Amino acid sequence: MLLNLFGVGWLGIFLSFQVSADPGIQQPTVAKSESRRVQVVSFTQTLKGRPGSPDEQVSEQFVVLAKDRSFVDDRSRGLVQILRLDRDPNVLWEISADGKYYRELTDLSEIQENRRVQEKQFVSRLKGLPESERLEMLEAAHIRLNDDGESIREIEVVRTDASRNRDGEKLRHVQVLENGRLIADLWMADLDIPFSLAPLQEASGAFGPEVLKAVSELEGFPLEGTIYVVTATLTHPFEFSITEWKEAQVPSEFFDLPKECSLIESRAFLSCPECGREVERENSAARARNREGQWIYFETRECFSAWKKKRSRKP
Repeated sequence: MLLNLFGVGWLGIFLSFQVSADPGIQQPTVAKSESRRVQVVSFTQTLKGRPGSPDEQVSEQFVVLAKDRSFVDDRSRGLVQILRLDRDPNVLWEISADGKYYRELTDLSEIQENRRVQEKQFVSRLKGLPESERLEMLEAAHIRLNDDGESIREIEVVRTDASRNRDGEKLRHVQVLENGRLIADLWMADLDIPFSLAPLQEASGAFGPEVLKAVSELEGFPLEGTIYVVTATLTHPFEFSITEWKEAQVPSEFFDLPKECSLIESRAFLSCPECGREVERENSAARARNREGQWIYFETRECFSAWKKKRSRKP
């Protein structure tokens, strides 16, 4: 399953939560008679390669997955993310560590939609070039076209002969390529999961439908690897490692917003932190998270690069 694992990013706790008898799962305070139990799997995940962070910075997340919802405690950013696919529309809540404030996102397909628009514009700009030059640039961008000139995704799954053992688990090496570009470099373990993870994979927005289909058909669960999330402007490599895997049951309220948690409305226009110009959130050249875990938006790619260099020099 490649959620965030790789995309929703995602064991600190809401202050309103209590530690349960299970040291790996923390639950809201609810009477047993009032609560429906939900089957989950939980694990600790380390990530390296988050956009806007120094390349070698490692962050840690505690993740709880159910068949139609997920909980990610992002310890390095002091944020909790809850994804709910049982609501209409699907919703992602991003909650402050103290449980007092949250942001809400219902458009979970933004990454792939922006990528498709960018690719279409790129292909259109190449129409006036000589054929050999046009084909060379398409190949360099890993874009392939069908007979009608529309962008297509050709997926290849490579199961190598490499294997290794980690903590008693035998790991198999699998690679997923899209149009010749490495998308997922995975070490898979033969772990049984009590429910399908396909809905969470789809909701993550990290991959297009063709890659999702290939990933969902892989046997087992990835415990280590690198995921390459292709956006409209960049390819972001995320290295991950999963430990402390376990199955449990939690109250359904575990995936609810904390009581008295207030919604923070998102403004359409913000100031670029590098040049100070006004930036429209939906049309920014790039975005990243600052050290407080807040999204910041950039007017140009140059602004983003300059900001990233300054951040990498700070202790």
